Amino acid sequence: MKNKWKTYTENPDNKYRDTEGAWKRLSEKISDAGMDEDITPVRHLTGLQYTLRIAAVIILILAVGIPALYFSNNEFGQGNSAFEHRAENGTLTVDLPDGSRVFLNEGSKLEYRKNFEEQRNVTLEGEGFFDVMSDPNRPFRVNTGKVVVTVLGTSFNIRESENKSVQVFVESGKVQVAMKDGEEAILLEPGQLGVANGHLERTEVVDDNYLSWKTKDFKFVDENVGDILSVLKEAYHVDIEYNNINLSDRRLTTTYNGQSFDAILNTICTALDIRYRKEGKVYILQTN
Repeated sequence: MKNKWKTYTENPDNKYRDTEGAWKRLSEKISDAGMDEDITPVRHLTGLQYTLRIAAVIILILAVGIPALYFSNNEFGQGNSAFEHRAENGTLTVDLPDGSRVFLNEGSKLEYRKNFEEQRNVTLEGEGFFDVMSDPNRPFRVNTGKVVVTVLGTSFNIRESENKSVQVFVESGKVQVAMKDGEEAILLEPGQLGVANGHLERTEVVDDNYLSWKTKDFKFVDENVGDILSVLKEAYHVDIEYNNINLSDRRLTTTYNGQSFDAILNTICTALDIRYRKEGKVYILQTN
């Protein structure tokens, strides 16, 4: 089209054609041949008109085709993915269409498709606790980077570590954990932990605070204060600095149930006879 316009610009006479003369010559040929002269003349397009019609057709094709291609790619090329939930600030609770509930830890992401109620498949990045509604006819599957977790109705936690290893802890019911790139699979029962790091292992959870990020319930028995602060830091997503205080020989036995981080830290500081100041999400411990 660009070249055609350039040709017309350089040769203005090409824009116009003597259509009347052409039709007169055609009429004479028809008469000479003895054909019916009462014929509706055919309108001949000029070069410019012909080019403009082609341009209009191209524009129409693009106007219809590009949106169709876009929605086709989104609907099928990207796996019909329709819903995405991210826990950007603190934990996030997601209620799924089948009545199941997911608790996402901060920084985690959950995705599922429009046809979720036909095939209960979700994808998880990070950490999430699942409370799944029972449905024997539709297994519930969670896809992570390394494993696929399949259940019917149960509650369990999935944690993807920074090194991409995956932990699956079962609170109730039974869970099957299978490696994505192999045939290896294990069955987990309540209280058991499955770890996928190259291969699958089954073990028992001995950490009383494994789910504290979700429940905000803590139990510490003769624990080092530094370790206690590390658990609280992970559960409440805060930074704690105590570089000027030696906590290596300080130990505490205590429990907390659904309390705020500030309330917990106040009791710890009172027990240790120290104080803290807050700068944004950073808590700085200091001696009195």
